[in-house]
Parts: sequence; C-alpha cells; structure tokens
Amino acid sequence: MEREEKLIRKILRKGDRKAANELVEKYYDDIFYLVARQTGEIRETVLDLTQDIFVSMLASLAGYDSEKATFRTWLYRIATNKIVDRYRSKAYRFQRDSFPIEESLVDSLNLSDALEDRETAKEILLQIETLPTETQEILRLHIFAEQTFDTIAEVMELPSSTVKTRYYRAVEKIRKELD
Repeated sequence: MEREEKLIRKILRKGDRKAANELVEKYYDDIFYLVARQTGEIRETVLDLTQDIFVSMLASLAGYDSEKATFRTWLYRIATNKIVDRYRSKAYRFQRDSFPIEESLVDSLNLSDALEDRETAKEILLQIETLPTETQEILRLHIFAEQTFDTIAEVMELPSSTVKTRYYRAVEKIRKELD
C-alpha cells in the first residue's frame, strides 16, 4: 500500500514513466483476467479494453483518494465502469448481433456442446444487460471478478445488505427468464 502511494506521487509530481509502468505491471494480470472473465471476448479485444482501463486509470490518478478506498478497489471501479461502457457501446451491440462462429468452436471435439454452452452464456449476458446498471455491476463484480459482497459494497459505496439483496433478486430474475 505504501509502495503504491509512492508510485502515485512520483507519477503525479514528475510524470515518472518508470513508476507508471511499475504500477500498471502490478495490476495488469488481475485486470486482464477480470476483463476476460466478464466479457468472454477474444484476446485482442480483452487486451484493448485492458489498455483502455489503464489509460483511464493514469488519466484520473489525480482523483484517487486513499481515504475513500484502497487503490485496488478504486482501479476495479474504473475497470467495471469501462466494461459497462463496452456493453453499452454500439460496436458491442453490432458484434453481439452478428455473432461469428469462432475457429476454436469448430476445432472442438463436441461442437454441439460448445455451441450450447456458448449460447447459454450469451443468453445470461443478454439478461444481465437488461438489469439496472448498478445491479449489472454487482453481478459482474461478484461472478466474474470474484469479489466478496463486502468488497463490492465498499467499491459501490452501498450497504452490504443492499448489495446482497440486489444480487440475489437479479439471479432469481435471470433464472426465471431462462426457464
């Protein structure tokens, strides 16, 4: 934690690239895998979105307040917002609606199972998109980022009980829609 604050000060005061690289490297894998799990996109798209998250983080670093949240929590908030923005974008909706068959599915030993799982995942993601933005964020942080309800409550500045209630109501709604 102290090391992060030193890096942040170096970046803000001197524009220190080495400090910026160190800070990015420390969290890169975590954010990359968060994006990959939440979006299910191809590697290039995940890389692009991960890069956007870190560019955004560096651009808004002056707004980070260690009194309000840990750096990790603050960074996850930026990541989650960027992912939600992606789902709202016209490019994502166009890509989703044109749904190409990936080569990895063709190479699969059991093509029908792969398509069924992919289709189910697609249906679930579509259902999540119909929920209010805050509820989507709760689901994505809990399911894909594997964050605890307490951590999500801290990130979103909500009571833990509210986070749990919204999560379980959303899960139940999705179950009913899929049945």
